[in-house]
Amino acid sequence: MATQPEIIWQHAADRELFARHGIESFADFMAFAGGTRICHKRGRWVVRLELDGRAFYLKRNHLDPTEAWKVLSRLRWPQLGARHEWDNILAVQAAGIPTVTPVAVGERCRFGVETASFTVTEELYGAEPLNVVWRRDFAVPRSRGQVREKNELVKSVATLARRFHAGGMNHQDFYLNHFFLGADDTFYLLDLQRVQLGARTPRRGIIKDLAQLNYSTRVYGGVSNADRLRFFREYCGSGRLGADAKRLVLNIHAKTERIARHDRNLLIRRRRRGELPPA
Repeated sequence: MATQPEIIWQHAADRELFARHGIESFADFMAFAGGTRICHKRGRWVVRLELDGRAFYLKRNHLDPTEAWKVLSRLRWPQLGARHEWDNILAVQAAGIPTVTPVAVGERCRFGVETASFTVTEELYGAEPLNVVWRRDFAVPRSRGQVREKNELVKSVATLARRFHAGGMNHQDFYLNHFFLGADDTFYLLDLQRVQLGARTPRRGIIKDLAQLNYSTRVYGGVSNADRLRFFREYCGSGRLGADAKRLVLNIHAKTERIARHDRNLLIRRRRRGELPPA
């Protein structure tokens, strides 16, 4: 049985802003044809739109039959995750970790399964993805000042990762491009759709997150072994790595290699589906 689509707004003023521009109902959001397309994956589209001088990101999800059967074959229930992502944003904010500003979330369900959904968040004005900042300013440090800034940047990322995991959370998409650096040097953590919340972060979740981060440093380059050691010392809160920390590093290295193989295969599949241009 289908249920009436529900929309939750964080602030009434934002609801009035979107309504003035003719975007009010669930159908309005799902059928919105304006804005600039940011990305498109199977069953998910993200567009950027501007209203009265403010910028927003509208992420829309549709239940894709292929993905649904893939999940059901693993004896799991398909979820699109708009409401889950919304709850994660609020939880991460409550933990004191800067992230995106939530604006609205909507979902349509059938027999208890989310079949279509959307989230709206506001742009982080003046903030840049960390992979862009790193490539531009720190991949090849040219002065002592840049080296010091790079070292502090590495430690800041490690501190955020430690606080995040200490809060019982693991991200599952912990790549450099999901960290944003603001003009005031504030770090933001984005793309929270797959975040898992609990009383304690499982070790496998920590390994996966840090392996994803390690893999992305390979992709963007400019990260030395000294940088990685500096990161782990800060993450572990110790000047020297003990036996458990060394085992963690080995596990992260092995997981990094598996991620690299998976990423190569995923690129091939996405090109076959036409989601990416040919190599």
